[in-house]
Amino acid sequence: MKYDVISGDSHIDMTWMPGTLFVEMAPPKFKKDVPQIVQKPDGPHWVAEGKDLGVYGGLGFGFTKPERGHSKHVDKMYEYGFYEGGPHPTTPELRLKDMSVDGIDAEVIYGILGVGMRFQNKEMTQAVYEIYNSWAAEFCKKEPGRWAALACIPNHDPKIAASELRRAARLGLKGADFAVATAVKPVWHRDWDVFWEAAGETGLPISFHTTGPNVREPNDPAMAKEYDEAFRMVKISLFQVCGSEYLASAIFGGACERYPDFKFVLGECGITWLPHVLNRMDEEFIDRRAQNKGLSMKPSEYWSRQGYSTYQHEVGLADFVPMVGEDRVIWGSDYPHPDGIWPESKKWIEEDLEGVSAKARKKITRDNAGKLYGFLK
Repeated sequence: MKYDVISGDSHIDMTWMPGTLFVEMAPPKFKKDVPQIVQKPDGPHWVAEGKDLGVYGGLGFGFTKPERGHSKHVDKMYEYGFYEGGPHPTTPELRLKDMSVDGIDAEVIYGILGVGMRFQNKEMTQAVYEIYNSWAAEFCKKEPGRWAALACIPNHDPKIAASELRRAARLGLKGADFAVATAVKPVWHRDWDVFWEAAGETGLPISFHTTGPNVREPNDPAMAKEYDEAFRMVKISLFQVCGSEYLASAIFGGACERYPDFKFVLGECGITWLPHVLNRMDEEFIDRRAQNKGLSMKPSEYWSRQGYSTYQHEVGLADFVPMVGEDRVIWGSDYPHPDGIWPESKKWIEEDLEGVSAKARKKITRDNAGKLYGFLK
């Protein structure tokens, strides 16, 4: 297949998943608690562990009911019919139509990892991820060469994480998504070595997709109500830069040193903050090299060998590409999220990459994701 543009960050969210899938596939002991559709007065809702998660076919990554006027981008999605005709992200023909509208030939698909943050039972969460991973592998087979789905990896036990990663490789999945923020131990902890080892052996890159920063919460419901808009804007504005923690943890924890075949992706973490953080990491490493005996290279050198980050739209990006490395930058549309850029990807690609060489632009919008996830040989 001929590829011109590959999105390195697109999504299938829980809100769009088939409503009976998890009940049908779950072990008997989890059937009453796994995510399932329940009809309510305002329509179908997702319920899990007895808790209402929100509406089926929600706004995007969450379960909020979609409404015109939420934002200019959501209104654009309405204009192009995204919320009509059924669940576009999980219906192959509708997803392909949306890709065609956006000028996208193939996508790397992130899955339902975020919903696990809402569950209490870690064993049930593991079962939900396993069901999703099997389903995602079959979904990709319906249109070979168009999608590379990432496995959702449980983060409550390193050995279980490694085992599921190896199963994902056998299923034909092309990478994995790992929830750093809620992991049982920090990424820099040596207990995760079994997971990094499995990543190196299978060749599956591990994505640390941002779920937003751990910002100061309101003190009480009254404060939350009065300052809701300010709190939400602080959190969404800082959504990407928390990738700096994932970057530093993977490198200073020694994962890249001990497992040189391990590759990591800062999913939807952006680009333009990276030179500053890499410079800081290098300076601190050089200043305290005697205390960092486990690293044989500067942090920026590990980045240049093993790291990537994805972006969708970033002002001033072209000036930063040479500093970050044109082989390290991956463009993605973030489809179908309300803060993504579908169906105007081509517009933003042209604007953000103005002044970037044709060679570098091809890497950013096609080659880097294509080679990392197996679209291109």
